[in-house]
Amino acid sequence: MLRRHQNKLIFLFAVISLSQAQAKLSVADYQAFPPELNILNIKPSLVEWGIAGSFLLLDKIDNQLVSMGALNGLQTVGGFGRGPFSFSEPIWVGVDPHGISIIDRLENKVIQLDYRLNYMGEINLEPRLYPDLAAIDQWGKILIYSSQFHSIFLLENKLLNKIPLIDLNRFSKIGFCVKQININENGEIGLLDCDSNFHLFSRHGEYKNSFTSNIQSGKFLVPLRNSWFVFNEKGEGESIIKKIKLKIPDVSLPVVDVKSLNRSLAVLSKDHILILNAKLK
Repeated sequence: MLRRHQNKLIFLFAVISLSQAQAKLSVADYQAFPPELNILNIKPSLVEWGIAGSFLLLDKIDNQLVSMGALNGLQTVGGFGRGPFSFSEPIWVGVDPHGISIIDRLENKVIQLDYRLNYMGEINLEPRLYPDLAAIDQWGKILIYSSQFHSIFLLENKLLNKIPLIDLNRFSKIGFCVKQININENGEIGLLDCDSNFHLFSRHGEYKNSFTSNIQSGKFLVPLRNSWFVFNEKGEGESIIKKIKLKIPDVSLPVVDVKSLNRSLAVLSKDHILILNAKLK
């Protein structure tokens, strides 16, 4: 067992060169979950980059939010019920220059915390969207997808625009099953539907183009610099437009979630976070 663990660490801190000359991944860090997560029976299903090298982990089943990092150690909030530190159905967590936002689908609201997970306030969403997906840009604007309206709404400066930024009902090529939405560093909006089709919109919600992903069972839509990638739970990834391939190391399979920050990827597995640096040509 010890030998296998040693081999894993040797593998993790080696440079991973892909067969494709156009792309290369290298392991920057490996963060195993602290024992407290297992004791608390927390099983994260979402990861998000925090501040000062920390990460946020969201357990959507037990309704728990975890902050994990060297600055504040391990902190948790959430659970069932009502109150400032309770979530009924958290579906998303994001970070902006002012703090942390959690969207509670059942309560139809955005709960705001500071970086130490202290309660700061909340925003009730009207109309009642019952959000399914969300994404945040570098300016703190939150895009919210509601399957009830089959539209993407903009939440800016704590105000929800009641007119959809993108009314997906207007586009016959976009099905009613949306798997993920995300925003790249230029503010462009990407949407991955359940038929593995990728749809691109400008930051103002104007339709630009559609592409088909070649990744089987694609689940994670990840902007990486000027490219858009789709990954599956097997760690297979490909840029949608340029068809550049990337492979997440087997040690992190099955992949639970993938998030990008600049040129880096945070890969969530059942018991660790793997941080990868990506070099694209």
